Amino acid sequence: SLAEVPFDREEDGELARCFEAAHNRARIIHWRDHTGKAIMDSLIQAVNANPNITMLTGCTAVDLALTKSGTCVGAHVLHEATGEVVTLLGGSTILATGGCGEVYEHTSNPREARGDGIAMAIRCGAVVENMEYMQFHPTTLYIPGERRFLCTEALRGEGARLLDASTERNAFAKDYHPDGELAPRDVVARMILSQMEKTNTLHAYLDISHRDAEWLKRRFPAIYAHCLSRGIDITTEPMPVVPAAHYHCGGLRVDLAGRTSVPNLYAAGEVSCTGLHGANRLASTSLLEALVWGKSVAREVNQTLGLVWSKSANWFGPGVAREALRDITLPPGGGSDAEAAEVARIRLRIQRTTWNLVGIVRQPAVLEEAVVRLEEMLNEAEELFLGSNVSSEVVGLRNIATVALAIARAAAANPKSIGTHHLVPNDEQPWDEDAAAKVHAGAEAGAEAGAEVPPGPLGGGEGAGLGAGSEPAPPGEGASGNAGPKRVQRVPSANVLTGL
Repeated sequence: SLAEVPFDREEDGELARCFEAAHNRARIIHWRDHTGKAIMDSLIQAVNANPNITMLTGCTAVDLALTKSGTCVGAHVLHEATGEVVTLLGGSTILATGGCGEVYEHTSNPREARGDGIAMAIRCGAVVENMEYMQFHPTTLYIPGERRFLCTEALRGEGARLLDASTERNAFAKDYHPDGELAPRDVVARMILSQMEKTNTLHAYLDISHRDAEWLKRRFPAIYAHCLSRGIDITTEPMPVVPAAHYHCGGLRVDLAGRTSVPNLYAAGEVSCTGLHGANRLASTSLLEALVWGKSVAREVNQTLGLVWSKSANWFGPGVAREALRDITLPPGGGSDAEAAEVARIRLRIQRTTWNLVGIVRQPAVLEEAVVRLEEMLNEAEELFLGSNVSSEVVGLRNIATVALAIARAAAANPKSIGTHHLVPNDEQPWDEDAAAKVHAGAEAGAEAGAEVPPGPLGGGEGAGLGAGSEPAPPGEGASGNAGPKRVQRVPSANVLTGL
């Protein structure tokens, strides 16, 4: 069945369109202020209605399943309720696991955006590219102690203005770029940082209170409700905002059909790198890219799926000789669950290292230091993975460490400052130390988790001037309570791995 999305329309029935940053006309169709959610809900409804699709929930992909010759034939998946790792076999495996914002301390992404698909692909030797290009969204809601909440670019497209947090509440965007608030995202993120430094403040403001109140409630209902629940009425006052990691422009290299460098492995969405986004994604193109490549992958897979399907136990897919699977590295079993506090400690160290050393403003020497530190942290994560029972949290930690190191290595290897990879010379101080030191970035929460906070290139302060409020994973969250050896089962299936 078709997934019909209820996009907003004008009174005459035409699709409603709005401006977003770096576009030269109003061309963005939308559903209120949650377009991505509307598309996702419609797709999930269509998937659930299709009898040929089986949805497996409560599962975490651990690694991809490969034959000895390197063809992907499925995935090794943790069934979280039982603690067993099963092997799901398929003629085609599609990675649709989303982004990797959790690699950074501050992100607009959900906690599940751990880069799982990229990490698994890296471990099986897939080609990745443009890994250094992490886009930071300029405007996420600044509430100390809370995760960052996205204040959509459509707000600025509809006329929201950036103000600094000084007592004068000065507008400043036009001082940095002729397009002001509608400049490219990397430019807007850096202008906010610069203004925070000048005013010695922890955030900026985004103000759309000059628009009609009832129109605002209809156009941005989710943002209005979320801010109101935090004591902020966007119809009468500005929102405190800071930049945060938002979208990864790199990923698995794919062709027009979504094929990766690994036979029978496909990718679509943020996990992939199609080349469309270059070094700095244009607003709202990610949804369009995911839909176009998702359809392209489905068309490619459907051309071969009916020709190769077999329920025999030794079936491995189209053109694949019946050969043994590669062994995967799993804990020996019979161990104990990883301590939640230890997982949180390593995770926070990784996130703060990328935030401070591989963030919005970068320096070559600091990037090299980041690589050294993240190599050590990946070793820690691997040791923890092998020394404890398999759980979603430990798998996620391993993946976060893998992707963080890949981003840092790519950034350190690229001497060209472009787009989201913004470099300044090693001898230049890109952030005022006194201003940066004011930002504690959840220091109390970090201390409770036992995290060692690396000094940042933006003045050595925790959080490097980009806002406070990070918290480590709550103790006990996501840990598996199942001890004993893990039994690997093999189940024939067609596989689509998602981040849902």
